[in-house]
Amino acid sequence: MAERWGSVATVRAIGVALGLAISIGLIVLLALDRQTRMQAADRQSLAMAIGVDRLLHLELRNVERTLRGIASDLDREIAPYRAGDDVRLQALIAGVVARYDELASIVLYDAHGRALSAGADVPDLRAWTMTAPGPASGPGVMRLGDLHRGDGGWELPLVLPDGRGHWLVANLLTRELDAMTEGFDIGRDGSVVIYTHDGEVISRFGRGRSQVGRKVTLPDPAVHDGARFNVRRVSQLDHVERAMGFSRTSDYPLVVSGGLSVREVLAPWRVYAGTALALVVTYWIALAAVVGRLRANERAQVGLMAEIDTQARWLRQAQLASQIGVWRIEEGDDRVRVTDEMAALFGLVPERGTIPLDAFFERMHPDDRARTLAQFEVLRRRREAYEQEYRVRLPDGRIRWLKGNGATVVDGGREVMTGTVIDVTERRDAQLRVERAEMQFRNLFDRNPLPAWVYDVDTLNVLAVNEAAIEVYGYRREAFVGMRVTELIAPEDRDAGTEVILRCGEGSAERTWTLLTHDGRRIDARVHARDIEMHDARARLVLAEDIGARLAYERDLAWRAHHDPDTGMLTLAALAEQLDAHCAANACNGFAVAYVQLRDLELIAPTLGRRTGEAVLREAAARFARIAERYGLGGYAPPETFAIAAFDRAALPSLVQALVAASDVPVEADVGMFPLEAWIGLADGPCDDGGAEHVIAHAALAALQARRERTAVVRYDEAMAAQAAERLALVRRLRKAFDQRQFELFYQPIHRLRDGAVVAFEALLRWRQEDGSFVPPAQFVPLCEESGLIVPIGAWVIEEAARASRRLSEAGSDAAIAVNVSAVQFEAGLPVDTIRALRQAHALRPGALHLELTESVLLRDPDAVRAQMGRLRDEGVCLSIDDFGTGFSSMAYLRELPLDHLKIDRAFVRDVVDDARSAAICRALIGLGHGLGLSIIAEGVEDAAQRDWLVAHGCDQAQGFHFGRPQPFDQALALLRAH
Repeated sequence: MAERWGSVATVRAIGVALGLAISIGLIVLLALDRQTRMQAADRQSLAMAIGVDRLLHLELRNVERTLRGIASDLDREIAPYRAGDDVRLQALIAGVVARYDELASIVLYDAHGRALSAGADVPDLRAWTMTAPGPASGPGVMRLGDLHRGDGGWELPLVLPDGRGHWLVANLLTRELDAMTEGFDIGRDGSVVIYTHDGEVISRFGRGRSQVGRKVTLPDPAVHDGARFNVRRVSQLDHVERAMGFSRTSDYPLVVSGGLSVREVLAPWRVYAGTALALVVTYWIALAAVVGRLRANERAQVGLMAEIDTQARWLRQAQLASQIGVWRIEEGDDRVRVTDEMAALFGLVPERGTIPLDAFFERMHPDDRARTLAQFEVLRRRREAYEQEYRVRLPDGRIRWLKGNGATVVDGGREVMTGTVIDVTERRDAQLRVERAEMQFRNLFDRNPLPAWVYDVDTLNVLAVNEAAIEVYGYRREAFVGMRVTELIAPEDRDAGTEVILRCGEGSAERTWTLLTHDGRRIDARVHARDIEMHDARARLVLAEDIGARLAYERDLAWRAHHDPDTGMLTLAALAEQLDAHCAANACNGFAVAYVQLRDLELIAPTLGRRTGEAVLREAAARFARIAERYGLGGYAPPETFAIAAFDRAALPSLVQALVAASDVPVEADVGMFPLEAWIGLADGPCDDGGAEHVIAHAALAALQARRERTAVVRYDEAMAAQAAERLALVRRLRKAFDQRQFELFYQPIHRLRDGAVVAFEALLRWRQEDGSFVPPAQFVPLCEESGLIVPIGAWVIEEAARASRRLSEAGSDAAIAVNVSAVQFEAGLPVDTIRALRQAHALRPGALHLELTESVLLRDPDAVRAQMGRLRDEGVCLSIDDFGTGFSSMAYLRELPLDHLKIDRAFVRDVVDDARSAAICRALIGLGHGLGLSIIAEGVEDAAQRDWLVAHGCDQAQGFHFGRPQPFDQALALLRAH
């Protein structure tokens, strides 16, 4: 057999080697033939281009000589040209044109482009001829003009100066050049083309339109004089790929190309290649057929040999695969002849092919042994066939289920009992699993907490129902089973529901239904259905999940997504959406928005209690909601903003009156009456002007302007948007200035009035610009507070003040440094640990650092402020109330707060000498401060009279331009040394 396989392999190897040699040889020959054909095409195309180029050179040279002859005749016969010579001039030129069919006309022009012979004037002739390409740039050289269409077809101007300031222009008919390109063997798709130097076609020979006048991109080498080269490219004129030759060897700026179609050149080669490919394929097919036939013959021989062995092992394999054992026992014998499979099923080892009969029964399970043995003896005695199933215990402890069959037969005149034993363990296990699964399914179905039932798909009758469904829907089991499943659907959905149930095919369905209970209650249920088989019929299992609570929760979530939970009013985003939807649905002409901001509404809860704050907010919201119902829609944005939209813009004045009236009436709360102070911004809302969101934003800008100007109502105009943009730009500049450390601290001295000594310096923030000027603090400090940037800037100011205090100490001075602390900065948290770390890092003595707070700090959270001030006081920091008298703090706060100084605002000090009321206020403030044990500091002292008044009335310290302006630290230190 090995020799036969070797012969087939040898034939196959020889055939493959020969086939590869033939294939490679043909491929090499094909490649060489293709290369030869393409090289021949390149030579032929270049030869055509060169030939036409030479003919073209001769043609243009003849025209040039003709023009030179005309110029010579003109110079000899009619020079200089005079009036009356036009007849002879016309005759001379006409005679030349008549002799040359390729010339459409010859015209003589003077230096200004006026025709001296028959022809049209040419403005700017000299400029045109200077730019017209030619073989040389000197005078007396023929040049080429721009291709144009004349009466006789396309014409190419040939221009020659006559040396006397005149110009001869001959218009060459390009159709006469076609004779140069005709007659070449270019095939069906070849072409010969003459171009100008910039690629404009003046003549073309080949299939298709002439293409004269079209412009193409020439290869880069074609722009060089004397160029001759080949290139393979796709024509821009007819999109045919050609092997092209280009020639530009004449003295004139014309390029000639000759091209042969690559497709036509390679057409014979393709036939040759196809024939070679067919021969190679035929060879390989024949080789495969021969080798396949040889292998088929050998496989047939091998198969015959294997069949004999297969038949011998067939019975054993079949028994092994099906786990069937065969046994045989003769009459009166106590040993059983068995197959190996039979012995393996019982875990026994045969001796000479037999096993004692008792050994089989000893392997049987004790619960099955007696029954099986008794039945076997009876059937053996009666010579009847038998069939038994029993368990056997194997030596490794495993239990196996076996099924035995047997009968008594006559073999050779003797009675023998024979039969088979088959392993049915898997079948019994599968049956047990099915029984267990059925039990589990029934338990899952009956004890499932979700209502469930099974109905017949064809009749829609309920076949089974679980306890949860009986409990939820209130039907007795007897009434539930047998009723149509559609009777559970609410009447308004019953027709549509029945159609859906009948249309639902195989697979699953998940739908939401409104189902009816026995007592008429409606339940929103999510129905999950799966098709099953029950009693050999198509059925559907249904689980009905009660989603009423979830739907209510989802509805509540949807409501909360568009409403404020505290007031029940729309959010501003939802208000904008509904206004846009109203405009889209009603094609309205617009709407108006009133943006209402209430003052200090968010301060009620922390100062007067949460319950009082909620009561005031609800009453205010109820008032504005009632107004919104009359005019359109209303929205709320925490903590103190309402937006009321009027669908009719003409109703805006009455809407504003209603809002002002609602705001003027105080809200009654448990602790008393709480006034509502409102700032209202108005904006009109055309629906095609960016939508309601922009309108609400415009109204918000107007409300912000009203708040700044302390005006009740302000209408939006475009200047507000510009101002807001400027403020945003200034905020960005502020952030950049802080990042780039552009801020500085200037120091203003504070003098003790009784002796004039400098006792402290107030650190004042300055923002220096690139030109050396300063941005006024009143312009950028409020923006810092609004943007929150005051917090990091304030921290930097305190740290710089600590450094300045250390330098003062090193200079031997006990003067303190005072720093203004913004309410925003104080609320954001002024960590005591930070102050302690600064004092330790700079070795500051107690009282070296003063913090000046405004009265607005006290209004936010008095208890927290008092505790914070106490901790700062414990760290050796002096505390002052700045601009005292301009706010509305209660005297109780002054009594309880840990303060060191009160600073009288400059507004009172300015007129203290001339105004009796200002003087009275200052005397009262000085007396109040001294009564509380505080030191009094007067701000804004600008002259000696104010200083003398303050000294006379017991003021302790003062600062202002009279004592010194704010200045850099080094100058302040020099001032201190001078004192």
